[in-house]
Amino acid sequence: MRRLHRDARGATAVEFALVGSAFFAVLLLMMEACWQVAIGAALDAGGREAARWAATGQAPPAGFTVTGHVADTILKTSGLPLDAAGLSVTVESFAGFGALANPAAARPGTGGPSDVVRYTVVYRGRGLTPLGRSLLPLGVQQIQFVILAKNEPFPAS
Repeated sequence: MRRLHRDARGATAVEFALVGSAFFAVLLLMMEACWQVAIGAALDAGGREAARWAATGQAPPAGFTVTGHVADTILKTSGLPLDAAGLSVTVESFAGFGALANPAAARPGTGGPSDVVRYTVVYRGRGLTPLGRSLLPLGVQQIQFVILAKNEPFPAS
């Protein structure tokens, strides 16, 4: 028995089994958190780019609605492989910033010159790792943000 007590062979493997699983769990959680932050930042950048396009009063390309083009612009400028089915965009215009307090004043679309436009972007995406998906409610993370932009005084068409 004394000989087995002094024998240290395999101690490294046992220590790695104890510490390694916790290390990999923390590593996967960090990857998941970074992925979710990257998605949020990419969606925000894409949303700002889409708002810049719409503020100039340009018509959407053929085959697109305004909301569809805004969603497409967000996905294309995000730089990440995002699921188009998980993205929802709502575009509403108001006569001015004061009208934002009254929900009944909202009009669908990008509005006209000098209108204030509210872009509500919601993205529902799955977790990156199996561990992350198991910790998220229903395995899905929802990212939502609102962009307010005032249209340029472009000529009304």
